[in-house]
Amino acid sequence: MPQDKQNLDDKARRKRMVGYIIAACVVITFYFLLKNSADVLAFLNQVSTVIQPILIGFVMAFLMNPIMVFFENRFKKIFEKLCRNQENAKKANRTLSSILSLIVLTAVVGFIISTIVPELISTIFYLGNHIEEQIAAVLDWCNVVTKGNYEEVLMKAKDNNIGDLVDQGLALLNKYVDYDQTDMVSTITTSVISVGRFVVGIIVGMFVSVYVLISKETFKAQAKKLICGFFAPRYSNIILEISRKSAEIFYGFIIGKIIDSIIIGIICYIGCLAMSMPYPLLVSIIVGVTNIIPVFGPYIGAVPTVAIIFLTEPMKGIYFLIFILVLQQFDGNLIGPKILGDSTGITSFWVVFAVVTGAGFFGVGGMIVAVPIVAIIYYMVGRLAKYLVAKRNLPLDTSDYILLDHIDLETNEVINHEETKHTKKKRLTILPKINHKK
Repeated sequence: MPQDKQNLDDKARRKRMVGYIIAACVVITFYFLLKNSADVLAFLNQVSTVIQPILIGFVMAFLMNPIMVFFENRFKKIFEKLCRNQENAKKANRTLSSILSLIVLTAVVGFIISTIVPELISTIFYLGNHIEEQIAAVLDWCNVVTKGNYEEVLMKAKDNNIGDLVDQGLALLNKYVDYDQTDMVSTITTSVISVGRFVVGIIVGMFVSVYVLISKETFKAQAKKLICGFFAPRYSNIILEISRKSAEIFYGFIIGKIIDSIIIGIICYIGCLAMSMPYPLLVSIIVGVTNIIPVFGPYIGAVPTVAIIFLTEPMKGIYFLIFILVLQQFDGNLIGPKILGDSTGITSFWVVFAVVTGAGFFGVGGMIVAVPIVAIIYYMVGRLAKYLVAKRNLPLDTSDYILLDHIDLETNEVINHEETKHTKKKRLTILPKINHKK
């Protein structure tokens, strides 16, 4: 028995020593990264540039997967009849479905770009060439609406030369912004090279996405094999569970949000046609695309679209603003919950927190992916909290801690505020009687 106890003590001592060594390595690594943050960021930037086509391919594969599954289910029986070997039938079906999903995704993106970019350019040029007339028309409309009560102020603003104001603004910009032609040429050259590299990355990413979809089961199996090899079965199960939940959250939110935005864009387009709004296709695409951004997306899309319509036809701009507000309420209370459901499992506060934090660190892309990332962290912290309280034989349900006052040290029970107040009140009523008897 003493020998067994000695072995247990040695084992516990070794575990503590390993923990101390790991903690020391983490602190040293964090200090090194913090001290050489500029070099680390430069290295990460270089790595991201090199693997950019691979990342693009994985993103495309993520978006293509539901389309591929749709085609795969439709072609399954056909390939089973054509091929005697079931394995060959499955491979042929997967390859054709992956290629078709790539064609569909490319066609959708190409349609959006070919539709929105020319109309956006023509709208910008039109507004730039006719900005004075449109502002004058808006001021005349304001004068009619206000029944001439502010005619003097409005006419004075109308008589100002907008072109002179623009020239003054450019002169002020040139005065305070010092730029060199050499730097400008260098910036333009760098931008062209970056765009060219991005286009090449998209082309390479197309091939990568097809290969990823064809071999996705193999990749999953290899990842699971590594996890089971590196970690004990107990921890492997936890990692696999978190991985499954992460995939569920990402797919449920991202794909659901895309479908929701497509529906909103179509409804907006139909509404614009019904109300004879100017630029219906451009406005609907902007509203649909910005709707992908959680919380703030609808308002981001409403600002430019309302401004474009208001400058063209002021009254319709107001009608469109009302229509967008109603549409967003319809989306937030009916369409969104039906499609997304409780895919993230987080409250509105954490959604806003995720969007603001993601925008601050990673811009527009961060606003989109931050919500599922925070949802995954929230899920992991929740699981950890349940594990810790379960070790202490405490309640697992969060609602049991809403009225928590303290934990009874003898019974290990959760004592609520109401029970504590009742106990104190009972003591106060008993004490006077005891004193009276004395």
